[in-house]
Amino acid sequence: MGLITTKRAAELLRITPVRVRQLIASGQLASEKHGRDHLLDETVVRRFEKGRRPTGRPRKNSGKKVFRMG
Repeated sequence: MGLITTKRAAELLRITPVRVRQLIASGQLASEKHGRDHLLDETVVRRFEKGRRPTGRPRKNSGKKVFRMG
């Protein structure tokens, strides 16, 4: 594959570029610094994507509540 920008990594991971930079700073994603830009290996980003939990809010239950009398 190759090196990609934080913007492209954010698109692949469906998060913001700011969050990608936070993941880099915390050591969860490896990057190479070229000037002021971070470049990431696309295979590493795709591997990271597979190990993540789904983004967004958890789904609600079906909505039906069962009350048991007894």
